[in-house]
Amino acid sequence: MSYPKIAKLIDVLLTQTEQGTLKWAQTETSDMFQASFPRYSVRLYVQQSNPIEVDYVLQILNDIGEIVEEVSDPDLKDVMQGPYATMRRLHDAARRSAMGVESALDEILEFLDPFHF
Repeated sequence: MSYPKIAKLIDVLLTQTEQGTLKWAQTETSDMFQASFPRYSVRLYVQQSNPIEVDYVLQILNDIGEIVEEVSDPDLKDVMQGPYATMRRLHDAARRSAMGVESALDEILEFLDPFHF
């Protein structure tokens, strides 16, 4: 497996998502978010294997929707520092992007305090 490349991909996705240059969309599944590229898409979601343990899963899909690769944070423990925390940050940022949190906050703040916003 090319886990070092996937770790690099996660870092780039996180950076661009936090900078607002990469947009995510909701999928048909609750709490799963997708970023699309010309020939591939990436999906990120939370997988709960038991009531206590949660993993973050990244999928790479081809242009016909087949899963090309799937990796969870435990898979990356040997190639990146803090994969759980990094993928959690990415998931949170993807959710904020898909849900339009920044736009909602701007609109509410402008309504509440139009002269100081």
